[in-house]
Amino acid sequence: MIPRLVLFVSALLLFTFSTSARADDYPNHHITLIVPFPAGSGPDVYARIIADKLVPRLGQPVVIENRAGGGGTTGGRAVATADPDGYTLLFGSTSSVVVAPAVAKEAPYDPVVAFTPIIQVARGPFILSVRADLPINNLADLIAYARKNPGKLNYGSSGPGSLHHLSTEMLKRTATLDMVHIPFPGGAQSWTALQSGVIDVIFDSMPGPISALQSGKARAIAVTGTKRLGNLPGVAELANVPTFDEQGVKGIDVIFWFGILAPAGTPAPIIAKLNAALAASIRDPEVQAKFAQQSIEAAPGSVGEFGQLIAQQARHWREVVKETGTRQE
Repeated sequence: MIPRLVLFVSALLLFTFSTSARADDYPNHHITLIVPFPAGSGPDVYARIIADKLVPRLGQPVVIENRAGGGGTTGGRAVATADPDGYTLLFGSTSSVVVAPAVAKEAPYDPVVAFTPIIQVARGPFILSVRADLPINNLADLIAYARKNPGKLNYGSSGPGSLHHLSTEMLKRTATLDMVHIPFPGGAQSWTALQSGVIDVIFDSMPGPISALQSGKARAIAVTGTKRLGNLPGVAELANVPTFDEQGVKGIDVIFWFGILAPAGTPAPIIAKLNAALAASIRDPEVQAKFAQQSIEAAPGSVGEFGQLIAQQARHWREVVKETGTRQE
């Protein structure tokens, strides 16, 4: 009888050899990059920018597959249950990876367990904007106006449990405001509603506010993060808008990010190869310029850094959902 230790070592060596062989040969056919939002959406645009630069670095086609639905969890679940061979990847975001599972009554996946992080692609702050015809120029004005007119201000979002919804609920809870939530199918519809006077307030990421700000129908009054946005290409209206902290409202810790993930269990050599190719793609001057046009910040880094961000964000949004009582039934 072959000793158990010999069997174990043999199995381990076979697994190691198989994994190494797969990594050396990777990729030998096309890669599918699943975008859990519709074609033409912000995440879809950014994913295609990256994919175009990734193809020559990997020597294989990168096929974009849009699987919208469930706040991004339809596409996320497809990747979480795919073979961990590096050929099915997720172009994830704050909302699809950590917010939607936190809001769902039954989480479709645990973002820390279901995926292997590869790289963060980009990140940016959230901007609080109001209708330009309101007598509101800063956070103090908004707080005073909302308290003087409880229930009179409407705010828009891309749906219950969306990042926009939760972020505004955080602000309402922190500043003790009474504003009415009006959900829409997507962010674009929210901005149309603001410009037509249906709603008064939107808390959104870039590039959402750009058109309304440039048209003069919206006014940006605060940004999240530790620094002002400064001068952005074509968006002079955002230059030096004060942060929440500067205006005395603490704890509005909201950022948006995009990143690429693989199914849990994807071999480390494949993840390392993808991280290196993606980092070079993100740092490409043409990619940097295209991101700058959309007023988002390229943010490539290590696998470990992205994993830490996902874990921190997953905890954060679970706490926000609990505090605001916005879990879906």
